[in-house]
Amino acid sequence: MESKLAPYINTAEDNRPAGRLVPVFAASDIDGQLELALALGRKAASYGETVLMLDCQNGALMDAAGIIYNKTLYDVLYNDADLRDVKYVTSNEHFTAAAAGDADLDTALGSLAALSLSYDWVFAVPPSGCTPAHVRLAAAADISLLTYDTQGDRFMRAYWMIEAVRRRAPKFDPMLLSMGPRHDAVETTLMLTDTVREHLGAPPPYAGHGSDGPMAARLLSKMKDQAERSKVA
Repeated sequence: MESKLAPYINTAEDNRPAGRLVPVFAASDIDGQLELALALGRKAASYGETVLMLDCQNGALMDAAGIIYNKTLYDVLYNDADLRDVKYVTSNEHFTAAAAGDADLDTALGSLAALSLSYDWVFAVPPSGCTPAHVRLAAAADISLLTYDTQGDRFMRAYWMIEAVRRRAPKFDPMLLSMGPRHDAVETTLMLTDTVREHLGAPPPYAGHGSDGPMAARLLSKMKDQAERSKVA
């Protein structure tokens, strides 16, 4: 796998991309995950930063972006396709998207780590929920976003994901973003952070509700700050 990707990795010291791998997780099925990921990618590209969006949702992200495609990462790994044929550049030359296709999240992990070296941002959009592959992706990420539903007790799925990842990566500290009914955002956020504090230690930072604006610019700024702090730590 690495040998197929190696020719496309940018290693020039004087033009090295930031290489931030950022999964956009959803603790449960909820509207807004795809839109959030696309907004982040497009905003970063508008700043002149290079962006790769990786669709691990059977083409849902590509469809939401209006990108027609016929080759996927699976074809690179198993059907001898050229990686350049699965990366679709949009009207903004800094914004590129690719789909994992039939490659499951576990299979795509090695490619994500390698591809992140050639871009300032790689936004990976996995299926909702938490599997061992999600845990490994979270542990490998530079920064993570974790969205959760404010309806009822669904926020607890975010707690369970944080618990699962911190067993493997104790410093896992995703940015939390609430989605769903806004009127429940404050209460569910307090319950989530209090539960994390009681059982797991310091809670992750709360970045706001999905309807807050301008969300993309604010999140990018916070993620850059967190990435820099992580380098120092």
